Amino acid sequence: MVNCMRFVVRIHQNGWSYQELEAVWWESERLGYDGASLYDVLGINGPECWTALTALTARTRKLVAVPLVLSSPYRHPAVVARMAATLDAVCPGRIIVGLGAGGSDADAAAFGVRWPPAAQRIEALGEAAQVMRILWGGGGSFSGRWYQLRDAPAYRGTARAEGLPILIGGHGPRLLRTAARHADLCNIGFDLAPGGWRLLGPMLAAHARQAERMPGSPVLTHNATVLLGGDEAEFSRLVSAWASRRGLSEESARQKLVHSLAGTPRQVCERLRALEAAGVGWVFLLFDDARDLSRLRLFAEAVIPEL
Repeated sequence: MVNCMRFVVRIHQNGWSYQELEAVWWESERLGYDGASLYDVLGINGPECWTALTALTARTRKLVAVPLVLSSPYRHPAVVARMAATLDAVCPGRIIVGLGAGGSDADAAAFGVRWPPAAQRIEALGEAAQVMRILWGGGGSFSGRWYQLRDAPAYRGTARAEGLPILIGGHGPRLLRTAARHADLCNIGFDLAPGGWRLLGPMLAAHARQAERMPGSPVLTHNATVLLGGDEAEFSRLVSAWASRRGLSEESARQKLVHSLAGTPRQVCERLRALEAAGVGWVFLLFDDARDLSRLRLFAEAVIPEL
């Protein structure tokens, strides 16, 4: 059966070693997940996003690699476009360029990164996406508030003539408009209920029509907390442990998990079908600890085939 939804193992690599990342990527590929992602924060105790992503993509054969998301203020878009084009030439068709306007303001302060207000960073993000498409699409000029190109040469390294797919992630109405105008995939919020997507989806589509985008652009992607038990008894044990680590009562924990992918395989499948009906195309799965490979295996064996 061909899956309509696509599943990406979302990894927050703070406290991880590169070897642990590699083990999870290998197992994710073996199990048939569509992709894997890393996040981009300067001050983490773990591998840097793009360097690790490059090494992991070269070490696997099928997984789509997604930085979720590269903080636009950290790097000039011409640099990101060149990095992505090079990696796409090495691993054709397996890169999605995830971009965001944020990241960590504490990191920005600690490392002296210029950090304008959010509205300005989102405006700059939209310009960054345009700059990258120009460079991938033949080169040229661009005159924006934040970035300029003057007869810049094309980046011919990418294996795709149309350039690479861009995912834009973040929060708020300004970000939604920017994603609608410039992204191939839109990533907003965490554990959003299907009703939330039924509201946001038409808003995103309306912004995309105003920008004269093709119907169906951008694709909706969903971030999901995953707490999967083989049966009700195992799930109850997982919830109890999850609550204890966070200093919550079990009742409070269940309330926090109400819109997540938490439950038995049957319950998780029902929630995924509701998300699919609301228009979600990709799901980024944040397991409680993906280094416990048994959790990845259970989802791949008990949930994905049912979709």
